[in-house]
Amino acid sequence: MGLFSNDYNKEGPGVGKDVSMDPGFIRFFKVIWAKFGQLVILNIVYIFACAPIITIGPATAGLTYVLRNMSQSKPVFFMSDFIEKCKTSFKNGFLVTVIDAIAAVLIYFSFMFWSDPSIGIPSFFRPFALVVTFLVGYLIVCMNFYIFPMMVSFDLPLKKLIKNSLILAMYKIWHNIAIVLFVLALVVICFLLGLLSFPIVITLFFSLINLFTNFIIYPLLVKYVATPVESEPAASTAEEKVFSDERRIK
Repeated sequence: MGLFSNDYNKEGPGVGKDVSMDPGFIRFFKVIWAKFGQLVILNIVYIFACAPIITIGPATAGLTYVLRNMSQSKPVFFMSDFIEKCKTSFKNGFLVTVIDAIAAVLIYFSFMFWSDPSIGIPSFFRPFALVVTFLVGYLIVCMNFYIFPMMVSFDLPLKKLIKNSLILAMYKIWHNIAIVLFVLALVVICFLLGLLSFPIVITLFFSLINLFTNFIIYPLLVKYVATPVESEPAASTAEEKVFSDERRIK
């Protein structure tokens, strides 16, 4: 299928059945190898789609949807899927961006407030307040690991998206740490490369982070959240059993 074809109803090529048989970390690198060109294009499209600022949330939803499908070896029409999910997730994506922006501002000023020695606050209380502020900020960051994959996969209102993301961010500590370490590793690589890191940021940075996140997060969402929005007749018997699991976050 061509890049700009308008026939979105044909079955896409996916990633390949053999890929889904391997362990997660091997599949991650196999997807990068098999879909390198699409990952580059998606990263560039995502950067341009985020340019108006108000579209950061919807663009992230579109990127997440495409890379979620890649991570699960599902059919992908990356441009049409990206655009379609941007449209259908525009409202929730925009609202999540606004909430994140407000939270970031509040956390920043909280750090400035508790760090200011001129404010008449007992010195023993200041470190405690700074630690709490840091933990709240970290928790909000971790919530974003879950909220966008959940947004594009499950039919849930924003209130439940936030609630479920908060619960999973507090519960799945090691998964959160793995994602944070991966992001930090990429940032460190870019920092060490200096000006040479610019091509990495333009071509792969956001796609790699989102792909890695989906490999870790989506199986958890399938297990703990709810039935997916889209009907997937090709779902395996194991998946159907998981979807009927009573251990769900409501």
